[in-house]
Amino acid sequence: MKLITVSGPPSSGKTSLIIKTIESLKAQNIKVGIVKFDCLYTDDDVLYEKAGILVKKGLSGSVCPDHFFASNIEEVVQWGQTNNLDLLITESAGLCNRCSPYLKDIKAVCVIDNLSGINTPKKIGPML
Repeated sequence: MKLITVSGPPSSGKTSLIIKTIESLKAQNIKVGIVKFDCLYTDDDVLYEKAGILVKKGLSGSVCPDHFFASNIEEVVQWGQTNNLDLLITESAGLCNRCSPYLKDIKAVCVIDNLSGINTPKKIGPML
């Protein structure tokens, strides 16, 4: 199973990008699942379910979602393996600019809204 993580500022289009990508991958008979990490609330899991995508949700509560991601990655990988996924995508709210949710040797995508401003890459730092 391959693992890819997708991160970026809130409302940058991460979920839409992932859904469109998974539609294309499913057409190639690639079994894909998604784990959505967020802070206090998300209904993105409902969007994934409506698109017929296997999804698991994790809410970090009082902990930064990136720290929550890092502390739960083993459980996430086990979930993907249990579901015999070819590809597991994790989506993080990506709110912590001191750490990023990327693990060594894991492919990562950072989604930036083109309307967010020319200095956004400087502001979000380690996500890139």
